Amino acid sequence: MSRKSTRPTVATIAGDLGISAATVSYALNGKAGVSTALRERVLEHARTVGWTPHSGAQALRRGRSGNIGLVLIRDAKEVSREPFYASVTAGIESATSAHGYELMVRFVPGGGDQEAEVFRTWARQRRVDGVVLLDLAQDDARPALLESLNLEFGLLGHYQGPEDFVKVESAEDADARTVVAHLLERGYNGCIQLSGPAEYAHEMRRRDLIQELCLEHGLPHTWAAGRYSIEGGRSAFAQVDCAVSTRPAIIASSDLLAIGALLSAQEAGIDVPRQLGVISWDDSLIVEVITPAITALSRRPFEMGHSVGDLLVRRIEGHRNEAQSDVGTVLQVTEATLHPRASTGG
Repeated sequence: MSRKSTRPTVATIAGDLGISAATVSYALNGKAGVSTALRERVLEHARTVGWTPHSGAQALRRGRSGNIGLVLIRDAKEVSREPFYASVTAGIESATSAHGYELMVRFVPGGGDQEAEVFRTWARQRRVDGVVLLDLAQDDARPALLESLNLEFGLLGHYQGPEDFVKVESAEDADARTVVAHLLERGYNGCIQLSGPAEYAHEMRRRDLIQELCLEHGLPHTWAAGRYSIEGGRSAFAQVDCAVSTRPAIIASSDLLAIGALLSAQEAGIDVPRQLGVISWDDSLIVEVITPAITALSRRPFEMGHSVGDLLVRRIEGHRNEAQSDVGTVLQVTEATLHPRASTGG
């Protein structure tokens, strides 16, 4: 037998006060037709019994679903082990729930076509009011699709398309300079860059930034890509030549890539940090506790996720941030903090 809800409702208040439910609804929603005295009486009793508005009903009255969507073309188990994505998702959820919205997360192993179908279904069924995009490709078709579906969207990245959206940009130029400066300070004379999947625009942007800085400082540079996993780090490490210089340093795009490379280097008998340095573009607990602990950039992914979630809901609710551009509301996050650790002799 189902348990009866004890949550106070409009009908509860109406029964307690001996008035109609319609009168209670008018009073609670500030509508005309209710005297000031009766309105105050209803509001006082609502506070006493702990009545709160039903978020789903409110969303329906506003013509909205009350949901924000996030689709990841990733294996769910892989994402569960990846601290950066877990932190970003938690940040998005924290912001959206603070505004009374629910975050709907979908994993689609079938790729871009399957993701696009999810967006079309959500739009057709009015399941979400907006979408957060991560991992934009070089010529990403999703922003144009979402605009054609009349779905608001926010993104993390440096996308410059013509659509109307909100976005949060990381300070990648400054972060790249921070990493290369540290590499030079510790006496490394070459760079082995291990990126995430090459189809992601931010990975190619990051590769180009590091490559340009290495050229500027006369450092030999080599590069390989792998998935955001320990095995991806091992695979990328196997593709590069550690003899690119007499004492190179690895710059890995994620903590798991860095760990995979570190483990492979140790198995090959390479001394870290004496012969080879290791730096991660992402900081997390796991790079702190591994031996040797890995030098890493703290980019505050939770705050990044929270910011894009907050901007998106404010856009949906009709608010506008003062920082405007011709492509939407843009938030530039502050540059990351580098934490030197034993993997670079810190």
